[in-house]
Order: sequence, then C-alpha cells, then structure tokens
Amino acid sequence: MLEVLPMMAVPSPRATWTLRTDTVVRAIPSLLGLAIGLSLALWLLVSSADFETPPEASLSREDVLDAIAALEIATDLSNEQRERLVEQYDGVLADLAASASAWAEWTDLRASLSEVPGQIAAIRARLSTLDTAQPPVIEWPEVLDLSTILPLLDQEQAAVAAQEERVRTLAQGLDEESNARPQQRRELAELQQRIRDLDDELSGLRAAATTGPEAQARLWRLTSQRALLSARVQVLEQRLAGAELRRELAMVQQEEAEFTLDQAVLRLTSLQGEAERLRRLEAERVLLAAEAATVAVADAHPLIRSLAVDNTALAEVINAINEQTTELEGARVETLERLAVLEQDFDTSRQRILAAGLTRALGRVLLDQREQLPNLRLLRQEAAERANATADSTLAMLGWREELLGLESAVAARALEDELGSLTPAEATILETQWSAQRDARMQLLEHAIAAEERQLRALVELDLAAERLQALTAEYQVFLAEHLLWIRSHVPITQQSFSAFPEVIGEVLRPANWLAVIQVLRTGLAGAWTWWSGLLVTVLLLSFDRTLRRRIRGTAIPLRTLRTDRFGYTLLAIALTLLLAAPIPLLLAILGLLLTSAATSAPFPYAVGDALLRVAPGLFYLLTFRLVCMNGGLAEEHFQWRRNTLIKTRRALNLAIWILVPLGFLAFLVNPLGEVQAATVGRLALTAVTLMSAILLALHLHPRHGLVRDALASAPDSLASRLRHLWYPLAIAVPLGLMVLTLAGFQYTAGTLFNLWFEQFWLLLGLVLLHQSILRWLLVTRRRLALRQAITSRLRRDTQQRPASDPGGQDPAPETTTPPHVVDAPLDLVALDGQTRQLLNALLTLGAAVAVWILWSDMLPALNVLERVTLWSTSASVDGVTVTRPITLADLASIVVIIAVAVIAVRHLPALLEILLLQNTRISSGGRYTIIALTGYLTIAVAMLLVFGQLGLTWQQVQWLVAALGVGIGFGLQEIVANFISGLIILFERPVRVGDTVTIGEQSGVVTRIEMRATTIRTWDHRELLVPNKQLITGEVVNWTLSDQTNRGEILVSIDYGNDTEQALRILHEVVHDDPRVMTDPAPVITVAEFGERGLDLMVRFFLPGLSNRMLIRGELITAIDSRLRAAGIAIGRPQRDIWMREEGGGHATRSNSPEPGTLGQGMPMPT
Repeated sequence: MLEVLPMMAVPSPRATWTLRTDTVVRAIPSLLGLAIGLSLALWLLVSSADFETPPEASLSREDVLDAIAALEIATDLSNEQRERLVEQYDGVLADLAASASAWAEWTDLRASLSEVPGQIAAIRARLSTLDTAQPPVIEWPEVLDLSTILPLLDQEQAAVAAQEERVRTLAQGLDEESNARPQQRRELAELQQRIRDLDDELSGLRAAATTGPEAQARLWRLTSQRALLSARVQVLEQRLAGAELRRELAMVQQEEAEFTLDQAVLRLTSLQGEAERLRRLEAERVLLAAEAATVAVADAHPLIRSLAVDNTALAEVINAINEQTTELEGARVETLERLAVLEQDFDTSRQRILAAGLTRALGRVLLDQREQLPNLRLLRQEAAERANATADSTLAMLGWREELLGLESAVAARALEDELGSLTPAEATILETQWSAQRDARMQLLEHAIAAEERQLRALVELDLAAERLQALTAEYQVFLAEHLLWIRSHVPITQQSFSAFPEVIGEVLRPANWLAVIQVLRTGLAGAWTWWSGLLVTVLLLSFDRTLRRRIRGTAIPLRTLRTDRFGYTLLAIALTLLLAAPIPLLLAILGLLLTSAATSAPFPYAVGDALLRVAPGLFYLLTFRLVCMNGGLAEEHFQWRRNTLIKTRRALNLAIWILVPLGFLAFLVNPLGEVQAATVGRLALTAVTLMSAILLALHLHPRHGLVRDALASAPDSLASRLRHLWYPLAIAVPLGLMVLTLAGFQYTAGTLFNLWFEQFWLLLGLVLLHQSILRWLLVTRRRLALRQAITSRLRRDTQQRPASDPGGQDPAPETTTPPHVVDAPLDLVALDGQTRQLLNALLTLGAAVAVWILWSDMLPALNVLERVTLWSTSASVDGVTVTRPITLADLASIVVIIAVAVIAVRHLPALLEILLLQNTRISSGGRYTIIALTGYLTIAVAMLLVFGQLGLTWQQVQWLVAALGVGIGFGLQEIVANFISGLIILFERPVRVGDTVTIGEQSGVVTRIEMRATTIRTWDHRELLVPNKQLITGEVVNWTLSDQTNRGEILVSIDYGNDTEQALRILHEVVHDDPRVMTDPAPVITVAEFGERGLDLMVRFFLPGLSNRMLIRGELITAIDSRLRAAGIAIGRPQRDIWMREEGGGHATRSNSPEPGTLGQGMPMPT
C-alpha cells in the first residue's frame, strides 16, 4: 500500500467543509446533533402515543360485504336503486382499503423515523474520524505500466460516476423535500377542512334520523370517507413532524457522499496523472526509437529511408495526439468545475428567491451572475469545432486501420518485389530484413496511433457531454434570470434616493486623470497591433471621400429621368454609397471602444468608456444612415420620390436625436458600470432624460396632423395606419414615458432593457420601410419595362395585321397564316399584377417583421412567466379516474388574447396571401381558389376556438351538453340559417356552383362573385348584386352555363334582299367570322341559309367562343364587320315588308300598296306613330 504522491494530492473544489484534527472538538457537533435528534424522536413518540395503532373503525369489510349480499336478495328495491346502493358500498370498500394503506404508510414512517437519530449519529461518528488533510490511499500494482494502470483507471472512473450520481440524487431529494413542504401544509389544511365538512354532514344526517337502505349507505360512505381523510391527515402530520429530522439525515448523508466523492476524485486524479506520465514516456520512447531508426538507415535503400521518415512522422503525430488529448481532458475538468459552480449558484439563487423573494440586493447579485454566465454563442462554436475534430479523428483512425490491414496482407510486399529485381541476392537479403523491420515498426506505430486516436475520441465525447450539460444549464439559468430580473427593483425610488454624492460622481466623470488614463490605454493598444491602425486608416479614407460620395449619390439620380436609362442597380448603388457615407464616425467609435475594452490593463473608467462607445456606435450609425437617406438629392428624394417637406422634417428630427439622445445615452452607459451610487444618481437622471426627450421628439414629429406622417396619412385616408392613428400615436408617446416612470421608481435595469429593445424595434421598423421602398422601386422599374415591351409588342402585332390589307396585290391572306386563338399572347394586366405583387410584398414583410420582433423579444419572454402565478379561477377534469384541478392563470388569459388576435389577422389577411400563392398554379381555377380560401378561413376559426377552449380548461365532456342544447335550439329557431350554412358547405365541397360561373336562376342571370356562410352573391349583367340563399342553389333549379365547359355559342341572323348574290354573301360572312382570332375553330363556325323571311333571305351565323367574357362585345364587333363588308360589296340588308290592301267606301275595289314597316315612310324617313 503506497500513499499518493504529494504532487498528485490536489484538493478537490467540491470539498466545502473542513474537519478539525482534534477528536474531541470534532465530536462536539455530532453530540449536539445526536441530542437534538433523540429529543425530537422522544417528542414524536410521546405525541403519537394515541396513534400507535389505527383507531378501531366503526366499519369493517365484512359488514359492507354483508350489506351488499343483503341487497342482492332484497325484493323491495328496483334495479336502479340496487345498482346505486351497490355503487355506494363499493366506494365504502375502496375507502376502507385506502385507509388501511394509509395507516400502513403511517406505521412505516413512524418506524423509519425512529431509526433516523441512530443513523445520523452513526454517520457523524464516521465523519468525525475522517480527515481531508490525509491523501487517499491507492493500491498501486507492482509493475507500473499502461496495461496495469488503465484497468484501475476505468474502475475508478466508474466509481466516481456512481458517486456523483448518488450526490446528485441526494441533492435532488433535499430540494424536493424542501419544495414539497409548503404543498403538504396546504394539503393538510384542505384535508382538515374536508373533515370538518364531513362532520357537519354526518351530524345533519344523524339528526334527521332517516332510516332505510339509502340512508344507511350514505352514512357508511361518509364515515368511510372521514376515516380515509383522518388517515391521510395522520400521514401528513407524521411527514411534517419528521421533516427536519429527515432533512438532517439527508444532509449528513450528502456530506458523507461528498467526502467519498472527493476521495474518489483524488484517487482518479492520481491515476490519471500517472497514466498520463506513462503515456508521455511511451510516446517519447516511440519517437526517439523512430528518430534513431531514421538515423540508422540514412545510407540504406531509398525505400527504407522513405519508410523510416514516414514512421518518424507518425511518431510525431502520436505525440501531438497525446498532447491534444491531455488538453481535452484538462478542458473537461475545467468544464465540470464551471458546471459545479454554476449549479451551486443556480441552486443558491432559487433558494434565495424562495426564501426572501425579489429583493433589490438579490437583484444586484443576479445581475452580476448574469454578467459572469458563459457565452452560449461561444459554447455552440466550440461544440461545432469539436464535432469537426471528431470527424477528422474518425477519418484518420479509419485510414490507419486500412493501412494496418494492408501491411498485414501481401499487398504491401509488392513495392518490395519491384525493388528486389534489380539487386544482387546479398543486397536483396539486406533489403528484405530492413523492410521487415520498418514494417514491424510501422505496424506498432499504427497500433499506438489507433489507441491514441481512440483515447482522443473518448476525451472528445466526454468533453462534449460535459459541455452539453454546461450549455443546457446556462440556457436554463439565463431563462431563470430573465424571468426574475425585470421584476426586481434596481435602486430605491427617486424620492428616497440621496444625491449627496452627485457632485462627486460628476467630478469623477470629468476628472482629467481618468481621461488621461483613457488616452494612455488607447496609446498602448495602438502601439501593439497594426490591425487597429488599418481600421483607423479606413475611417480616415471614408472621411476624406465624404464630398465625393455625396456627389456620387446625387449622380445616381440622373439616369432615372428617362425610361431607357433607368435601372434598379442605381438604387442599389445609392444604398451602398449611403451606408459608406454614414460609417466613418460610428466605425471610429467602435474601434476606440474595442481598444479600451480589450486592453488587459484597462482600469474601470477606461473600460466603462469603451463599453459606452461600443453601445452608442450602432445607434449613431442608424441615425446617420437615415439622415443621409433623407438628404437633398439623395435616396429618398430621387429614388423613392418622397415629398420634400417630409424630408426636411425628418432631417430636423434626426439631427435633434443625434445631438441629444446620443450624448445622453453615452453618459448613461458610462456611469452605470462604475458603481451603484453612480448608476442610481447620474445614470438614472441620464436615462430619465433619454426617455423624456424620446417622448418629446416622437410627440412632435409623429403627430398625424403636423408631423412627418401627415402627407402619407392624407394620401391614404382609408389605410390601416390612418384609421388607427388615435391608437398608435398615444402609444408611441406612452412607451418612453412609461419607461421614464419605471426609471424614477427604481426599476432602472428594467427600463434600460426595455428601452433598448424598443429602440431596436424602431430601427427594425425604419429598416423595413427602406426595404419596402426599395422593392417598390424595383417593381416600378420592372413594370415600366413590361409596359414598354407590351407597347412594342402591340404595335408590332398591329403592323402585322395591317400589312395584308395594304398589300397592292389585293390577295387575301392564306388560311394557313391565321394565328389560332390559343396561340395569341394575351396582354399582361399590369394593374392587377402590380396589386397582387404589392399584396404579396406586404404579406412577406409583415411575416418577416413578426419573426424579427419575436427574435428581439425572445430573451424577455421568460419574464412573462410571472403571469403563471396569478390564478384567476380553477377547473377540474377527470384523468384516468383521478380528479385533476387546473388553475386558469393570467398567462392563459394573455394566450387567449394572442390566439384571438392571430386568428383575426389570419382570417383577414390569409385569403389575400393564398390568392397570390394559388395564382402561381394555373391548374387551379378561380372557383377552386375561392373554395380553398373559404375552407381555410373556416378551419382557422375552428382551430382558434379549440385552442381557446383548451386554454380555458374546457374539455369535450364539459361542453358536449352545451353543444347538444345549442343544437336543439338552433334546430327550432335558426333552422333556415343552419340549412343555408350547411348548403354553403355542400356548395364549397361538391361545387355545383363556383365563383366565376355564369348561372341563371329563374329570370335572373349573372356571374357568381362570392359564396358565403348564408347566401351566394350573383352580379347580374346590369351590375346589381343578387343575394341567393344557399339552400335555393341546392334544392332549386339552377342553370350553370360554365359548369363543365366555358365554350358557348353565339348567333347572328342576317337578312339580305331577295335578288342579291347569296353565294357572295355567304362567302363574306365566312371571311368575317374566320378572320376574327377570338372565334374558335374547333368547333368550327356554321354559316347557312336559314329560310325565306319576311324581310328577305335569312342567313344564320353560328360561332363558338372559349368563354363568356366579352361575349357581347365580340358579337357586336362581328355585326359591325358584317354590315361594313356587305355594304362594300353592294349587298343590301333586307327590311321588313308589309302588304296593305285599301278598300274604297261604297263598294269600290281594293288596291294593294307595298309600304315599309310602321315607323318609316318612303325611303326610310321616320313616321310618327
């Protein structure tokens, strides 16, 4: 048995207590604990003397079974009464069984509690004999090498892991015991109240002196319930009475387990150190052997020299792997230490909050701990790097395994055989011997390399596990801090704050020595790194090109004045130049801030100055950028076409913000890290001034009638922003004013955090405005190009159509050159295209803004968990036969408001978005799109209702009777409305009538425009809206002209005078109809002689159109063309003829006169009628 080397006996960071060496002194706490434990146990025995055995119950299981048997043979009971009574007695049996189980638990608790003082005394006695100053004893093997050390190392690692799990389990048990005690007290009070209620009910039942089987069953059930509750009360009282004793036992058990863990960790550390020493020695030996082998074969064959060099390189790789593994193991130990410290801080913070609540002192502690938390982003980067290292190690190990298999096979000897052919036998023998030696050395090195790589992989995996635990705990701790920090007062209210130190704080800020220290830190930082000089050089260059950049920005507006030179690239160039123009000053501040904060010797004041510069630099950059966007001849004026008056007001507001808010913000950021007094005085006043000035600036420049948005609101009076101006304008002013009130009330951290988020949200809004305007600018350029292209195409088509008519040969175009109607390019509807694109753009920007706002506020959302503690009411539900009470909190109410708001927004805006998206799929008709949109709206409402019911704790079992009652009421009172609603659903699913169909209902015809819950809207030909109940469309007769086919037939009746050339007239009609590209060729037009009419010879033209749109217009144009062509050919249109016989009075003969139809005289002159 050998003791651990002194250099290996490193004290464990987990050892939180120290034992005294003097035995008598060490025994005093144990004796006191033993005395306290014995006294408490004696009190428990005396206080529970009356309950050593369960009280004799007035009921027994046999009595209940006899009563049930009597019910079975009773003849004066109905089946329903018998079932009800048997159910009551079954409940009595269940209560008796539960009572017996509770009393058994009470007995076990009492027996185990009586043994606790002895267990505590035994553990303290063992602890009193231990001494952490003595290093643990390790049974070292007789032969110290890796083969004997590694099994011991694995065994000790398993022991440490098991002991860590035991310590963690004991700590978790202590926390659960502490957290369960308030709940047990509440449960005990509830049980005692229920017992009193049962006593009152039993007293009333006995006083009524009611007899009969039902009264007896009721009495027994109440008695059994009281017995069960009494047993549970005794169990809870026993638990609460022995809680302190059990807690003391758990604490001494944890103390002993921690000591055992510390000893195991020390043994493991010693074994790891010895194993690392042996590995290092082995690696050095291998490397030296490889180098010696390389020197020995310096004059050997080139093949042997190459193998020796490769072996030396592999030995160096093995040595590097061992060093990396040592670093990984050290990083794992460091990570576990950080994890232990973080766990302890986390537990301490939770216990402090549970014990003392959210106090101001605790707030300062939590703020400090938040600053010391590990960086989650850095932890994720390290995890990614370890993943890459794991992949590289795995690939290297696989390559070495393949090489080792190749050396063991005959494949490796082929290179040797190629060399042996040119050597003498003696040289060949020497080469074979040297090659075999190098191969054997290579195989041994490969085995060492594979073993080292496996160890490195194992170290990576163990480090990953520890880092994952650290990352998860850090994220959990961050959520915990974010949940509580916003509700903790940072300082006392302004009325209780002493400003006696105010002159001293101002003097500290203005003290020349502090600013000389800042200059000294900057001088030291600039002298030590050339990268800072490069950043300063870039800043100087940008400042020197200020006027040039301004001219270039204004120059990008010149090509925008003509359509042929306008390009969106000029707008992108102007944006880039504006960003460069705004960058120098913020970049300079950021460089100086980095210099001051990164200096290792930086004092508190220079560090605070650097931190303040880093914080104000982004805000200054945003302000300068938007001011330059609004400059004369800049991006907003020339590219976005903003009004000059608006730009002047915007520049004035931004200048005020730059010269007021930025210095005040810098002062607030500067003094806050210097100390609590500085933050409570100057820092509070600076933050108050920032919030107040922000409110004033917003009040002056966002006024709907006098501010920046006046012209925009006046140009769109029906927009959402205009309608809600009485909401967003007071809200924009109230936010900074509310933050100012919070600052004065002492919630300075809360106000500062929310103000930063509010301003970031403001920058996000302005950025989205610029993005929106840039995309609109791109749409404008694209639309103008499309319009130009469409105009050129229309002119070319018109020229092409006019060319045959102007042909001097007078030849008609060949039928083969006629363009089929389905090939003709329809002109783009630029107005509709622009409207749809704007809708899609607004929808996407709204979605992006929602995601960005969620990301901005994600760190603060845990603070809303405090709403879970405000219970409004409770609901009960049965889960697996157990009644579970669920509280409805203020958070549930807030969730309901959010669900309703999201549902309303979705129902209002989702149809437009779906319409745009479905337009991309040309296979979906307009009716299909309407059906999908309508059903999506109904589904959204249904899902929202289900989510609201779920947040309210309502289940289907609770609302099914309400639904049934509403169903009956609706069936009688709202029968027609329900019938129309169901008919509307049938229309949407079966689709006998779709949006866009042309229908005829009775004497009315029109196009279906909407299908709603109660009625369907039809727009008639005179643009009247006809509301038809949905039920009528299902049960009545409806003519759908476009149900399965949009093709429709048109007819034109043409009458020519008798005696005209009929063949020529038919040919002219045929040419007119076939020359129109809108008339379908399949089915082909039909032109025939119909009959001998009154006006002349009737010719019938029947043609087909692909749709009903423009049907009347096409028919009118065909009639006009026919009339023109017939007149040009000299063919007269027939007029109605009428024969008039006139008979003279007195018996004269009758005469006949051919005259035109009534209303004309002679040659078509109008005749009064």
